[in-house]
Amino acid sequence: MSTITIFIAVIAVVGYLGFQGVKSFQLRSLNTGLQNKDSDMVDRVAKMGVSQKLLGRYVCDLYRLRAYYITGETDEFEQMLRHMIESEYPDPADKKSFLETYFHTFLIKQNRKYADWLLDAIRKTGDEKFIRYNEQSYAVMLDGKSDLIESMVEDINSKKYYGFALGVILFMVAKQYSYLGDSENELIYLQTAKSCFHPKAVYMPVVDKWLKDAEAGA
Repeated sequence: MSTITIFIAVIAVVGYLGFQGVKSFQLRSLNTGLQNKDSDMVDRVAKMGVSQKLLGRYVCDLYRLRAYYITGETDEFEQMLRHMIESEYPDPADKKSFLETYFHTFLIKQNRKYADWLLDAIRKTGDEKFIRYNEQSYAVMLDGKSDLIESMVEDINSKKYYGFALGVILFMVAKQYSYLGDSENELIYLQTAKSCFHPKAVYMPVVDKWLKDAEAGA
């Protein structure tokens, strides 16, 4: 290996390590701001050109949204939520993940206003499968529907859904059985839903509490 080749390799490694170091520093700063409920710090770091370049606009926007939410700055949160709903990001999967996560967060919190904003954006994606399960979830969680069990079970059996979406559908079937007072099927579908969710999914605290209450009452 020539001296020039070695030199170029060393420069590349140094550059990569420097890049990762700066990226880690920016992330630590953002996380510190969140932990301290310091929205000004999060906002300032997220708007920096280096943060936008290294972390991406989507990640920076998420930090700002989260900061405003945990600090209770309603006007700023709503403005940021609207901004993210209306924005397009380089990776379409990021936008879908944002819509899905926050839509279900506000379904759980029974916040119809924000859920309406997000559901409208979900409908605009044109993804029929994505739209269908989210509309049904809205009907169950906010409108108290209990007549969607058959169609949702058909969706489960169709194998079109997996992961988080499948977990949500199973959860919604359990929710409908709870409305109908069918505790046996409620528990069966709830336990199955839990197996589909990542441990950090927004539904996990609800599922765990629900299961704990059900077991206590058994």
